[in-house]
Amino acid sequence: MAFPWQRRDNRVDGEPGRRRRNRRRDRPSAEETRQQSARLHEERRRQALAITVGSMLILAIIAIVAVGYYREFYAPPRDFAGNIRGVEFTMGDLVERIQVLQGINRYQGGFVDLSIVPFQYLQDMLNNEILRQAAPGLALNVTQEDVDQALKRQFYPPAQAGEEVDTAQLDRLYDNNLTEFLTQIRLSESEYRRLIEEQLLRTQLTLSLSEDIPDTPEQVEVEWIRIDIDNSQVDPDEVRVRLDSEDFVAVAFEVNTSGGFADSQGYVGWIPQGAFPDLDTVLFGDTEQEVDPLGVGSISNPQFTQEGVYIIHKISGADERELDSLMRAKLSIELVKKWQTEQLTLGSTGGWVRINFNSERYAWVADQVRLTAPRVDQPQRRPNPGGVPLGG
Repeated sequence: MAFPWQRRDNRVDGEPGRRRRNRRRDRPSAEETRQQSARLHEERRRQALAITVGSMLILAIIAIVAVGYYREFYAPPRDFAGNIRGVEFTMGDLVERIQVLQGINRYQGGFVDLSIVPFQYLQDMLNNEILRQAAPGLALNVTQEDVDQALKRQFYPPAQAGEEVDTAQLDRLYDNNLTEFLTQIRLSESEYRRLIEEQLLRTQLTLSLSEDIPDTPEQVEVEWIRIDIDNSQVDPDEVRVRLDSEDFVAVAFEVNTSGGFADSQGYVGWIPQGAFPDLDTVLFGDTEQEVDPLGVGSISNPQFTQEGVYIIHKISGADERELDSLMRAKLSIELVKKWQTEQLTLGSTGGWVRINFNSERYAWVADQVRLTAPRVDQPQRRPNPGGVPLGG
């Protein structure tokens, strides 16, 4: 009789051998090993390729963003807009200047027309620098005391008649007025003083050039109808046709837009040559071009200028008459413009004036100014004696 512990179990006895045989059978062959290695190598190659492609895409996206940032935000403000004998102005300088004058204008109840001002303000910056460099040779000089007086004319409170003057209190009010103004336009006092200095230099140049204006120049008497360039509701040609059968004064009263020189009925008065350079040919003729002036009593065709469209009725012919203050001021302004134009032309020809401005930069400047938060939340009308004029 065999006891259980003496019984031999073939399954148990054969298990080690079978496991060895199974291991030999389960062990991959050389071909399978090669195939697994190839698959593993292919998988790793695909992973490496995916990582490489992904990295390249990420780098491409980063590069596109970087290039876009450089072209849209970093480079434009640093691009030079103008240069006067080595003194350079960047596009960022131009934007800052427009923003400052925009703040001043809003504070005084004015506005900045972005359809025209970017290039105009660039020219103003260049003209101011040209004048600053030319001032010693023109015997022009603005001292800090001159700037102090200009600031006081603008911000110092007037003493009330019949009241005892408290100088210390008026000084404090002056400081408060100036500080409030600078806070509203977000400008430092030194920067604003620089603007005042530029304005005073222009005033000195104007006075210097106006000394050569004669007291009794040759003038013609006119009335006109002035139409704004951007006024699409009034057709200058249709207005001219109406004047063949309608009274000039009546039509002028209906459609004329005053530019500060004509009354509501279109009457201007006596105009000297040079006060309106674009109208000189029609008013005074041009001997070099053999162009006769508009005849007395005649009405001109529409004359297109930067200041508007003019239809002129010539009342009286050329006569030497005393110059009134309004036309003297207009002549002075035109003399300054002429001097500035001549200087820019000389500088461009001589190579000491360089301007780098095109339609793309124009659009960029206008966009930057539009995106700027208003410097004054509520426009306020303030007196402007001795301050920066609304036109900049």
